[in-house]
Amino acid sequence: MVSESSTNVERAAEIMVHLGRAGVPGLSLQQLSETLGDAKSATRRALVALSVRGFVEATGKRGQYRLGPAIYGLANRSSSTSELARRFRPAVMEVAAKTGQSSFLLARAGFDAICIDMHEGAAFVQTLTGGIGGRVPLGIGPGSIAIMLGLDAATREAVIRNNGPRYGQYNGADAAHVRDKLARAAIQGCSYDIGETYSDAGGVAVPIPVSPSDATAAISIAIPAINLDPDRAHAIAELIRNQIAKCI
Repeated sequence: MVSESSTNVERAAEIMVHLGRAGVPGLSLQQLSETLGDAKSATRRALVALSVRGFVEATGKRGQYRLGPAIYGLANRSSSTSELARRFRPAVMEVAAKTGQSSFLLARAGFDAICIDMHEGAAFVQTLTGGIGGRVPLGIGPGSIAIMLGLDAATREAVIRNNGPRYGQYNGADAAHVRDKLARAAIQGCSYDIGETYSDAGGVAVPIPVSPSDATAAISIAIPAINLDPDRAHAIAELIRNQIAKCI
């Protein structure tokens, strides 16, 4: 595997992302070094540095690590992201209540979209992020496509170039597919997916028009693909748009 961790900072960031995905059980040094494509010695040094500040801790099982309490502390400090979640939580809840489907607030996190708030609906639908804290490459799924609408053309192309190698794991998507989705979303003012990423799942998303100093964000829903068609997708998009407007 080719390493994505070309610097110590990138290595530390990748470690925290992977530990976040692993949850409470955590990952071993061996698993982390293999995932990063780094030597054990380099991975161990990064883990020690993160442990000193409380960002990583041992699980109690020999050689196993998970995210530490400092992550919780930072996550609960006031920030533009927490303010974004507070401001648009009423919209997320109303969209879920009016559609009966789970709704999500996603924000840009570098080359990814991350779920920062959600409200569960009555139906279970497979989702890309899996809930709060989950992330997906920008360009995959309606929510991240909607977020990309808020980026300038040069930044969008930079995102696509960087994420291109990651797209294939999502039902064979590629850069051309992402550009087509973006072009359609730009015309329609929303993004929707009817069984394109997961055969039995669909989604609709609308970008949140925020100032340049705020996080680029979107509100989306997950819905069974069988219950979605283009007309309903546009009706749901209008509902989401109206709820967003109430929070601005």
